[in-house]
Amino acid sequence: MSVATPSRSGATRCPACGCSTEDASPAWEFHNVRGQTEWQRCGRCHSYFMDDQYTLEDEVEHAEHMSYGDTVIGEKLNEYKRKMYHAVLDQLTCHINPQGKTLLDVGCSYGGFMQTAQQYGFTVSGLDIVPQAIDHCRSNGLNAQCCGQVGDFSLTSEPFDVISVLDMHMYWPNQPEELSSIFDRLKPGGLVVMRVVSKSWLATVGCALQKVSASQGQKVLRRAVNDHRFSMPLPSFLALMKNTGFEILVATSSGAVHSEHTSFLVRMSFAMGTALQKTLGILLTPGAVVIARRPA
Repeated sequence: MSVATPSRSGATRCPACGCSTEDASPAWEFHNVRGQTEWQRCGRCHSYFMDDQYTLEDEVEHAEHMSYGDTVIGEKLNEYKRKMYHAVLDQLTCHINPQGKTLLDVGCSYGGFMQTAQQYGFTVSGLDIVPQAIDHCRSNGLNAQCCGQVGDFSLTSEPFDVISVLDMHMYWPNQPEELSSIFDRLKPGGLVVMRVVSKSWLATVGCALQKVSASQGQKVLRRAVNDHRFSMPLPSFLALMKNTGFEILVATSSGAVHSEHTSFLVRMSFAMGTALQKTLGILLTPGAVVIARRPA
């Protein structure tokens, strides 16, 4: 199975907001973990995106060669992210009683969040594109399916009370389509909880820095985009969710830090961003927790 966006030299629509890339501009070209890549900047949502065609087969192959695609490392990441899992669930359960409620984890990987959500009382299911990750989830008694899109999940046709997407949205080839599918698979009044990556500000710094020092600029860019397919400003992401029909309940850096072992610089970035949010209302951190509701 493959999913593709039409091609110019690559994408003809911004994968972050879905707008035509006619008014996109070249941002940078560099070599990262995906090889030699060209990046554009969307003139509408101001996201940076990788300018290439997407196929699910290629994305599966890429994931399988990354550290998070390895079973041993995947299990270690489950433990590494446990702090974030609990923090997200603590915020989520302020809005919904988990007892008797269903939760679908999109990009469930090796099941760490599913296991934690199950401990809180949710009835959990998950999906991921990596076959060995799904095999691992099933071996632990978790209900999981290997598929590429929310709309392809077929273990149940019943709508969910909660859909979770943690560190996953920046791999989608068509984010508006996926958000719409999530909206459709939720019960009226259901919630989506997302841990979103928000480092487009760092990409802007790297893009400017490489004009002074190409090597240092590209070093910053690699940290900004990792192996992601796009990098979207948080305000643009929240606007997209509202346009999809969601009511935003929470958008905060609180609970978005993965671990007590997260590097000092990253933890300082979160601390400073949280202070800015409290004093100036500006959320400028590497990631954020977003909880939104499908209106009843």
